[in-house]
Amino acid sequence: MSSEEDDDILPREGEELKTRKDKYTCVRLLGKGGYGAVYEVLRKSDNKIFAIKCEKLCARKKVLPMDCRVLRGAQLIKSCHFCTIEDRGKIENRFIFLVMKLIGTNLWDLRVERESMRFTLNTSLKAAEQCLICIEELHRLGFLHRDIKPGNFAIGRQDANEHHIIYMLDFGLCRKFQEKDKDVRVPREVAPFRGTTRYAPIAAMKQIEQSRKDDLEGWMYMVVEWTSGGLPWRKYKADNREEVLKMKEEVRDKEEAMNVFFRNCPEREYKRIIKYLYELTYFSIPDYNFIYYCIQHACKANNIKPTDPLDWDMAHEFAGPTGPPGDGKMTDMKLDEHEEDFGGEKKVKEKDKGLQKQEHKISAPVG
Repeated sequence: MSSEEDDDILPREGEELKTRKDKYTCVRLLGKGGYGAVYEVLRKSDNKIFAIKCEKLCARKKVLPMDCRVLRGAQLIKSCHFCTIEDRGKIENRFIFLVMKLIGTNLWDLRVERESMRFTLNTSLKAAEQCLICIEELHRLGFLHRDIKPGNFAIGRQDANEHHIIYMLDFGLCRKFQEKDKDVRVPREVAPFRGTTRYAPIAAMKQIEQSRKDDLEGWMYMVVEWTSGGLPWRKYKADNREEVLKMKEEVRDKEEAMNVFFRNCPEREYKRIIKYLYELTYFSIPDYNFIYYCIQHACKANNIKPTDPLDWDMAHEFAGPTGPPGDGKMTDMKLDEHEEDFGGEKKVKEKDKGLQKQEHKISAPVG
């Protein structure tokens, strides 16, 4: 397909998109991929700004239905770490789209904007905690992310006073790991590689079925990178998986390699976390609270206070979500698996109307 044909399929700036609920004007393009794009839009009924994520109808494997299932599940458990879905729609013969909360800069861009290419230890640990809670909540819904990386986490918008909250993004590679009876799915003999080479867990790189522990292994690589400023295998290109896998296995198997890996990090606490993750099996339910309390111990050992400001808002005390994660046990809910009707509003089914999420304290930053 030519670029001109491509331009005819996706929205243009100034184009008006209509759903059964409202109308939206495309303000500007925020990002573009092979089969879709993200735009900032203005809702006609109240002039509020949102993001729309579009996907061409010609896409061979659509990811928006999975995004829809995950985000609706997150709304059921009242998570503050996932974008809310405002609306959805379909433009005949062109694309489907989701309308959702507009958020701010992703954690990759926030890190590389810094001269040191690393966050302060205070911000590293606070970001690690929030991203851990994101992962636990996703697992509670019965999904694996399978592409944990800094670019898939972003802060809220400062003009909405949400820039102390971290959001999890992009669920196109998610996989349901539980059966309908809540048992864990039997692993496939060979699982095609999914993820990003730099942060992918060892299992993914060896084409072994991923599980909850593997999202957490990717989380650990991400956290080490923004704490220390880089990963030992960053010199290798994404297609050189063999060398990257070799270095990750050396970190696991050799104490000397692990010491290098955790240079400029809270070594004792990070080692406890990764050694614990290496002990887990495919069927293990991770102890997210153990990992959380390792982070808390690192904070105390380095005199980091709960209100110490984040690197991107040094003028104000931290006022984002706090508190330990849940226990990782899957929720007793049923999400609609048929989200293809982007012209309508299908309701998510919920078995337990009393479903509640463990509260996280949130107070808005001042200023």
